Amino acid sequence: MPFVKSDFIPKEEEQTQEPQTPPNRQSDDTESQGVTTREADTIQITAETLLDATQTGLAAIEELKANMESIAAAAEESAGAAEESLSAVNTIKLNASEILKKSRRSAESIKRLENAVVLSADRIVNSATSMQKIAKQADRVYKTGEKLGHAGEEISDAVNLITKLAKRTALLALNATIEATRAKESGKSFSIMAKEIRSLSSKSNDYAHRIDETIDEIRNHLETVRQTIVETKEAIVTATKEATDNAEGMRNIVSRLIALAQEVHSAAEVFGHLDEEIYKMQQASETIASAAEESAGAVSEVTQTITMEATAFKQSNEAARMLEHLAEKIKRDPGDASIINDLASAAEEFSSAIEEIENSMRQSTLALQQIEEAAQLSQEDAQKSAQIAKEATRIAQDLRRHVDEVVEAIAHIKEDFGGAVAKVVESGRSAKENLQKSLLILEHSKGIKKRVKLLRKILRKIELTVVQTAALSINSSVEAIRIGELGEGFSLVSNDIRNLAENSEESLDRVNDIVDNLEEETENIIEAIHQMHDLGDKESETILSIAVEMQKNVEMIDDNARAFDEISTMLNEIETSLKQSAIAAEQTVTAADLSHDNAAKAHDAAEEITGIAAKMADRVSELIEIAAHMKGA
Repeated sequence: MPFVKSDFIPKEEEQTQEPQTPPNRQSDDTESQGVTTREADTIQITAETLLDATQTGLAAIEELKANMESIAAAAEESAGAAEESLSAVNTIKLNASEILKKSRRSAESIKRLENAVVLSADRIVNSATSMQKIAKQADRVYKTGEKLGHAGEEISDAVNLITKLAKRTALLALNATIEATRAKESGKSFSIMAKEIRSLSSKSNDYAHRIDETIDEIRNHLETVRQTIVETKEAIVTATKEATDNAEGMRNIVSRLIALAQEVHSAAEVFGHLDEEIYKMQQASETIASAAEESAGAVSEVTQTITMEATAFKQSNEAARMLEHLAEKIKRDPGDASIINDLASAAEEFSSAIEEIENSMRQSTLALQQIEEAAQLSQEDAQKSAQIAKEATRIAQDLRRHVDEVVEAIAHIKEDFGGAVAKVVESGRSAKENLQKSLLILEHSKGIKKRVKLLRKILRKIELTVVQTAALSINSSVEAIRIGELGEGFSLVSNDIRNLAENSEESLDRVNDIVDNLEEETENIIEAIHQMHDLGDKESETILSIAVEMQKNVEMIDDNARAFDEISTMLNEIETSLKQSAIAAEQTVTAADLSHDNAAKAHDAAEEITGIAAKMADRVSELIEIAAHMKGA
């Protein structure tokens, strides 16, 4: 400032430059050339007032500066909290979006699983129906086996009769030999025929024993068939009941899956609501971050103006000190023209500095208003964000409990379904065993068929011996008539033998009828067993395919369980992020309160500075008037 230069003029030079006071000049309050004593006093007082004002202004500037530093720190904290909150919210949003996708995919997967389980249950029911058909075939085989058993008993009875007849025939043949001996030379032919009849009787007896042995073999085969059929039928009945119960259990699983699918759908809707809340939190965090950035910009602007104001007040403070020095010089030499110029220049510099202070304070006031508005906005958004975080936490916790319940339900379903799969696998194993048993039954049935054929051959041989015996008895009767009186005994024996042969023929006819029926029933058994085997083979393959399908269903259940475990983990992460967001919101509220309070204090300091500048302006106006008066004097 121009007037400051005079302060550095050497004392000697000042003395040479100061005009000599005329001898007749008065040194009291009367007017003289230059400045009056009153004006000098006014200048003195103005200088002191301005000096106090500048010092007060500098103190206010320091207070304003301290407030702005606090606001800057609060803005930085708010920005950091907003950044942390935004990071947490982005994590929440990402997890919430992924949870929504997973829950919807799980709902669709459970629907597919439901359809698959329904299909498996229907196939199990069909399998039970097929097993009932096999059981009917087994029952048919069992009943046919009973018929074969009765037939065997009837054959044994008939063969026993044939054996008795053969023994009686042998006795009669012995009698015939005695009669032949008694007839001497005439009975030679009788002796030959009696021997032949006895031989035929022995063969019949042997054949009868072979029939008994064959019947025993047939009975053994029949016993194995009947016992195996009983076991097979019991296994099939048990498997049928288990299959029916299993199908019912599958239907219950389906019902639970349907309920679970509905729960998952509801969960997806809740996820959607949570996603909306998270979006609001994201918007609030972005707004807070923007407000923090705006506040930081305003703080930077005010900080720059503070520097300018501080410089202006320092310059004004120096000017006030120089003004004090000028007042002293005026008192020493009122007529010094250079002092008047310095005074005018000082007044002009003061006016310029004050104008700069006032302009910068207007800018600072606007910036402080922005800071207050930003703080208010941050506070409101942070409070909203905290409220949303609280509500979102409640939703997330409820949702996690719900998901945990679904996970537990799926675990139970998996366990029950695993049991169902095990039962199906066991049914398949049982079906395989029944298949092997049906082959065993078939093998023994073929053994029966083979023995029946053998029985038929033996019966033919017995029948031949009976025919031959009957023929010999007839020949014997003819021969007995030929020899007359000596053949009467032999004739009686021959008639008895013929009668026994006829009885044997009747027994053989009955046995042949039984054997015919035995053959037919054996064929029926073999046919029924073939049908059982075919049904069992087909059913075994079906059950195995059902087990494979159900195993895939178990894998689907595992996939859903894993998906919900992942959802539960994500929800835990969301809860953690929500806590972080709530803490960040509290920090933002605290920072906003601090920023708002400091902005209010800064605003008060700014008003104080503005008032100081106004008072300084009034004093400077007085200086300008005094300077103008001095120039015009």
